[in-house]
Amino acid sequence: MRYARTSGEGDPYCVPLLVVIQETLKLFSSFLLLMNEVGASRFLSTVHNEIIAKPGETLKLAVPAILFFIQNNCIQMSNTYLPAAVFQVTYQGKTFVVAILSVLMLGTRLQRYKWLAIVGLAAGVSLVNVSNSTDQESRSSGTAEMMLGLAYVVTAALCSGFANVYFEKMVKTASTTESGEPAKKPSLWVRNIQLASFTIVLGLPAIFYSSSFDMLNPWRGFNFSVWAVAINNAWGGLLVAMILKYGNNILKGFSNAISTVLATLVSIPLFGFETGSSFAVGVVLVIWSTLMYGNMIKFESKWWNTVAFAPSTPRASSIGMLPISAENSK
Repeated sequence: MRYARTSGEGDPYCVPLLVVIQETLKLFSSFLLLMNEVGASRFLSTVHNEIIAKPGETLKLAVPAILFFIQNNCIQMSNTYLPAAVFQVTYQGKTFVVAILSVLMLGTRLQRYKWLAIVGLAAGVSLVNVSNSTDQESRSSGTAEMMLGLAYVVTAALCSGFANVYFEKMVKTASTTESGEPAKKPSLWVRNIQLASFTIVLGLPAIFYSSSFDMLNPWRGFNFSVWAVAINNAWGGLLVAMILKYGNNILKGFSNAISTVLATLVSIPLFGFETGSSFAVGVVLVIWSTLMYGNMIKFESKWWNTVAFAPSTPRASSIGMLPISAENSK
C-alpha cells in the first residue's frame, strides 16, 4: 500500500474510488461464497430473507460501514506520509482500542495477562513513534506531514476498534423471531454483503466530492500496484473472515505479529527504511504483546490468568473475534 501511494508519477489516484472498487470486489466475492454455502437454489431466498426482508437489522450495519469507510480512507492517506513499518506497528494500537471498548460496551472480562499485553502494546507503539525512523519518501517530507500521517493512522485505529466492538455487540445480542424463539444467526457472508453494500453507497458520493477525482480521467494513477492493493484488501478481508470462522484468535494474533515483522523487513530494501534501537525495542514489544494477548505466550501462574476487573454486567465475550472482513487492511 505504501508503494502504491508513493511510487506513481504525477497526480495520485482517488482514494474513495479505490475503496469503492475493493468493496465492490468484496461484495461480488461474498455473493459467490454465499451461493456456495447455501446452494444456488436457496441463494436468492437467503438474500431476500436475511437482507431485504429485515431492513431494521440491515440498517444497523450502517454504523460500522461508515466507520470502516473512514478507516479505509485514513489507512490509504496515512501510507502517503508514514513509513510502512511505522504504520504497521502503530496500527496495531487498534487492539488497545478494542480491548478498552469491549470492557465498556460488552462487559468483557479480561485476565491480568491481557492487561499486561495491552500495556506492552501501548509502550511498543509509543517507542516506535518516538524513534524518528524514516524511509526515503518520508525524509523528503517535513515533520508536519509525519504528524498528519500519525493522525490518519490513529483515526483509522479508533474507527476500526469502535466499529468492530459495535458489530460484535450487535451480532452477539440474541434477536428473537415473532414467536419469541431465538433467531438463527445470519451467514458470515450475509454480513459481508450488508457491510460492503453500505460502504459502496457511502463511497460513491465521496468520490465526486474528492479533490483527487478527475471526471475526465477517473482512472488516473491506477497502475498495477494500485489494482493489486484493491484485490489484496478485498480478498484479504474475506480471508480474515474465513480465519475467524474456521480458525481462532491465536491464528489471527500470529498473523498480525508476522505482518508487522514482514512490513519492517520489506521496507528496508524497498523504501530505504532506517531504524534505531528504540524502534527495534518497540517492534519486539508489539509482537510480544500481540502473541501474549492471543494466548500464544502463556503464564503458568494462576494470578495472571484471573480476571483483574469484573464489569457490573458481565457477558461472555471474546475480544478479537470479529466475524467480519473489517481488517483491510486488512
